[in-house]
Amino acid sequence: MRVIVWFLVGLAAACRTSGSTQVTAKHPPVELPVAVEEDRFYLQAKTASGSPLRIFLDSAGDTFLTRQAVQRLELPVRRVPTPEGERETAPFPSFYDARVPRPQLEAYPVVDEAPRDRADGTLGALWFAGRAFTFDYAGKRLWLRSPGDVPPVPAAHRIPVGLRRDEDGQPASPYGRIEVQIDGASLDMLLDTGATITLTDAARQALGGAARERAGSFIVETVFERWRRAHPEWRVIEAADHAAGDAPIIEVPDVRIAGHEIGPVWFARRPDPGFRRAVAQLMDRPGDGAIGGSALRHFQRVTVDWANATAVFER
Repeated sequence: MRVIVWFLVGLAAACRTSGSTQVTAKHPPVELPVAVEEDRFYLQAKTASGSPLRIFLDSAGDTFLTRQAVQRLELPVRRVPTPEGERETAPFPSFYDARVPRPQLEAYPVVDEAPRDRADGTLGALWFAGRAFTFDYAGKRLWLRSPGDVPPVPAAHRIPVGLRRDEDGQPASPYGRIEVQIDGASLDMLLDTGATITLTDAARQALGGAARERAGSFIVETVFERWRRAHPEWRVIEAADHAAGDAPIIEVPDVRIAGHEIGPVWFARRPDPGFRRAVAQLMDRPGDGAIGGSALRHFQRVTVDWANATAVFER
């Protein structure tokens, strides 16, 4: 998960224009062209000119394009001022399939770093804002839904999604928070469909040859260490997540989400300030970590309606 100044710069503009960019027309669920790899979703689209476009989908990330993709697609680049200095931006290309929703803003940062698994960039939190999606983990599909159109389930399996709001009660950030219960405690967790851990060689071996990059979930250090002390029987792999300085990961046997008992779920340790201070600027209240694909994979489908701040979990 990446949080950069650019997101904060674009957020206000996106929220001001959300009335025109939200998908408000009623329509049947639309299946979007995706690949699901290691419990993470990639949009497999084409540009309006027919060029292939592979985009990582991350509900708690930024939206950006790689320099390689910008050059391949011959997109115009211009420099714009930001609080951290000038940055190169490019317009996000139009999709060949008009049913695939466009990002909320027209221009996004151009980055030099390699994105996830050969992707041309990332569609992050601003892309999900004001929309509703069903993440079909069992069927490896993604559906765009009309806001308000969520599967009928018992009330216990439908929970609110906390969103930071402005003084008028309007959403001011698309970073969603859900409550989960672990070891008798309720935790506030960022809903992070793109959460990824990068396993070290030793961790891959300990997990029987698991893929190097795989879906994960995160937990702040204070909670991680409390779990370790209280439950020495819970499996811990030291020096496991190379993406976070070889942080350890812990296997939690039982997690309760929206009335469902799921598990086991691997969590990677993260420093407290990241969620208690930095990410807290984007959430409605400070979080204890993030729930990603290592937990969500236990559900058949997860539907998140960002427009109406609700989530439905089906098993």
